[in-house]
Amino acid sequence: MTEPHTTPRLHGQAPAGQTFLDAFNAGRMPHAWLLAGPEGTGKATFAHLAARAILSGEPSLKHDANIPAHRRIADGNETALTLLTRSINEKTGKLRSNIPVEAVRALKRALTFAPTEGGWRVVIVDPAEDMNPSAANALLKVLEEPPARVVFFLVTHTPRRLLPTILSRCRRLDFGALEDSDLSAAYEDATGEPPRDSVIAAARGSVGAALSLAAQDGNALQDAIQSVLAPLPAQIDRVALHALADTAAASGKDDAFRTATKLIADMTARMATCAAGADAPPAGYERLAPLAASRTAPHWAEASARIAALAERTLALNLDRRQALLDMVGTIEKVAKGAA
Repeated sequence: MTEPHTTPRLHGQAPAGQTFLDAFNAGRMPHAWLLAGPEGTGKATFAHLAARAILSGEPSLKHDANIPAHRRIADGNETALTLLTRSINEKTGKLRSNIPVEAVRALKRALTFAPTEGGWRVVIVDPAEDMNPSAANALLKVLEEPPARVVFFLVTHTPRRLLPTILSRCRRLDFGALEDSDLSAAYEDATGEPPRDSVIAAARGSVGAALSLAAQDGNALQDAIQSVLAPLPAQIDRVALHALADTAAASGKDDAFRTATKLIADMTARMATCAAGADAPPAGYERLAPLAASRTAPHWAEASARIAALAERTLALNLDRRQALLDMVGTIEKVAKGAA
């Protein structure tokens, strides 16, 4: 699987790409861009491809291995590009919970030195909402008096978590959920194989979500969840349910639990939009279409929200994952029987 700095091209997001290239070609490059949208929709990839364009002077959002700056970025050794993201704490050996103010201060000091040969420099903050309050305020001061020939790309999944004053100093590019064809192409570029239809449906326009499903054997989890819920609105398969719990709620398997609960919550949310007449039944659950009457839309939506909240609370408080999964399925079972 490829990382953003090695991904050779962007799939979808044509409006964002054209807006950037128009500014580039017109010589009116903003000092800061805000890349906003759902997680896994290509924002970080865009930032690195845009950095290639700026540092090479080539008006393209495609990787060209013949251009030195492009090769250096792909190799991770471009000194004119700085990535601010959560790092490993040397004392604990664990990933920091946020981007600390010290990282922004170090960046500010580095930006006081003239770039090599008078060229451009690029800073990517990914994601910007991971900055702690002191770091956010320190970055704001940099954006208020931006250094010459420096372009910032602030990647954000939740813009509302950023300071309004930071938002006001950036030109915003919005990234939406990918079309299925773009998502399939991006997935195949990253993995070397086409995705299953069920993965595309569960990913809901996010390459990151699709790749996460692949990394956690999401196909097997998807099959296991479908086998549990297949008999609805009749009695569910309890043997299959406990087998799913054994897999997804095992000790030390946080990623598997996250993936399984996301699949369950997304399936329930899709039933809500189907009941509201805005979507088709989730892939693999077409047999549940009769349970998606318009009167049931609020019940499915409430169930999805409850399941997502329970998953988050279970991980945050280290609650019993097995019981949480059983409760989630029980919530769906209750809504399905009420809709029958």
